Order: sequence, then C-alpha cells, then structure tokens
Amino acid sequence: MLPNFIIEKIKQQSGLSLDNAKDFEVLSSAFSAADRLGVNTLKRLFGYAKSPIAPRKATLDALAHYLGCNSWESLNGMAPNDSEWTEKAVCADEIKTGSSIELEWLPDRKLILLCIGENRFRITESLNGKLQAGDEITIYYFRLEHPLDVSHIVRDGKTVCDADGNEQCYVAGKRNGLRMLKIRE
Repeated sequence: MLPNFIIEKIKQQSGLSLDNAKDFEVLSSAFSAADRLGVNTLKRLFGYAKSPIAPRKATLDALAHYLGCNSWESLNGMAPNDSEWTEKAVCADEIKTGSSIELEWLPDRKLILLCIGENRFRITESLNGKLQAGDEITIYYFRLEHPLDVSHIVRDGKTVCDADGNEQCYVAGKRNGLRMLKIRE
C-alpha cells in the first residue's frame, strides 16, 4: 500500500475519494498513455484489494509522474517524516494565495512566483531558465538542497507538451537542488 501522504496527494489531484470501484476506473483513465495503470493495479496500491506482490518501479514512477514528479524516489523523498525535512521544506498547499516565492539554484538561475492557489503559481520573473514570466505551473513541495519538480506548465493559455504531445515537466536544480527559498506573504 502507498504511504498516506501520497494517497492524500492523489486524492487531491484527482478529486476522487478512492473508496469505490468506479473511482479507480476514473483514476486509471486519468494517466497519460505512457504511464497508464490498470484498475486492479490501482486498487492494490491503495489497499482496496490485497496483493502479496510488490509494485514495479515503473508503476511507482507512473504515480510520481501523475503528481508532477520525475520519479518515485523524488516523490517519496518528499515525505515529511523527520525534523530536517520540516526545517528545509514547505508544502505548496500551505502557501497563502497572493504570496510571493523567490527561488534560486545553480548556475545563476532564479524564479519569482506568485501563488494563485491550489498548488498553482504564476511566474512573475525568470532569470536564465527555460520557464518564462507569465507561465503558470504546479508545484507540490519546495525543499532546500533538493531539486524542484514543476508540472503542468501552461504558457499563453496552452499546456506545454513535447513533440509527441506528452505534457512536459521541468526540474529546477537537478544537480544541487534549490539554494535559496524565500516566501513573502
């Protein structure tokens, strides 16, 4: 079964209670074609059906992609299970709408974001990066010294996709993580 914080994030992302068979059918259809998970697999992951079989890494990565992370390791590493995590991390859903967030990472990259609510942010300033001022993005966690996973990038009213039509994600600070995080309410 999945960790509770991940189950809650998937419920929040999907808008489903995941307490009946129909919800798992709806959730299964919400995954991209590359990451499609079957109804029975989802039921096992959420403890709705019993299974002695551990999930494959590809299955866990698909869940991470659904939540906007690049891998299961990056998603699972966000778990608020120790004091070091809480000292260096902020859950995006705890940031007040209208707050400004300033981020920096190497080499010489900077973003200033405006929280527009429900884990969504508008980029108000971008320095030396691929993301642009005006882009709207989804972020679930900000964690110093760790990469920042950005998903659901909307530019000029359209979701940013790769050449195959798959929704693109972005990772800031892939090597060294965020070196600065300031939140101003």
